[in-house]
Amino acid sequence: MLQLQDKSRLRQAWTDFWKHPAAGGQCLRGAPDIGRALNDHWSSFAASLPAHSHVLDLGCGAGAAASALVAANNEVRVTGVDFAMLPAAPAANITLLHDTPMETLPFADASFDAAISQFGFEYGRAHKIARQMARVLKPGARFSFIVHHAEGTVVTANRAHLDLMRIVQGPQMQALVLSGSAFVVEQKLRALARAHPGDTLLEPLLQKLPERTRGNSAARKQAWLALNEALAPGRVILESLDVCCVAADEIEGWLGPLRQFFAVTSVAELHKADGGLIAWRIEGTQMAAQA
Repeated sequence: MLQLQDKSRLRQAWTDFWKHPAAGGQCLRGAPDIGRALNDHWSSFAASLPAHSHVLDLGCGAGAAASALVAANNEVRVTGVDFAMLPAAPAANITLLHDTPMETLPFADASFDAAISQFGFEYGRAHKIARQMARVLKPGARFSFIVHHAEGTVVTANRAHLDLMRIVQGPQMQALVLSGSAFVVEQKLRALARAHPGDTLLEPLLQKLPERTRGNSAARKQAWLALNEALAPGRVILESLDVCCVAADEIEGWLGPLRQFFAVTSVAELHKADGGLIAWRIEGTQMAAQA
């Protein structure tokens, strides 16, 4: 379960994140073939749903999983919920409800035929979400979740990016910028770029930060503040990911809240075509109507 002192910062960070068209690609950093594996998973799940199913998407973001579902089965209708502000829904049979926490679903009992989540459920309070799911799903309804695996390529790539951000925002870089050591700042950034050749953080910094370090004291302070302000939303998101991902030795305990309300029928690892680990694939069925 995610514990953060300032949830409003996280909400704003995700709101800003989903404003950008390339957000989904950033979320799947470092592995362009992950999308194909996810689409294959949702296509298979969509094919197993009854005709005209109404599906609940938990922590939907911009609707990537919903889009994959309706692309595979255009008779499916999806309603997604997320606590952030969201862009417009990507298709007519998809509804995205922003400012709607997973823990307090605004739906009548037995409203949905199935539930899905792609890197969303794990960010919430599992027991409260499971109880709400049990209420709004029809008896016998199925769910399918893709959950961040602590050893998966998504988490490891984003963790490396977070480590880089911490270096860039660290006390050594701060001292160099504030002291006006533009040459050393540039050399440090170039060394980091060589050590992290696929990361997109450093190129814009190389273009701007050394030049701004050559300014007067006030300008240097402003440059440092601007750098931290620009990186803050992404860092909040990556730190929350680092907290929410689930390791292999944690998965049984993590499943406890779901098992109170559902028969968990499958706990497996989702892999890329080359065998690389992506995420947990967790599926189950509503055991009975809940009071």
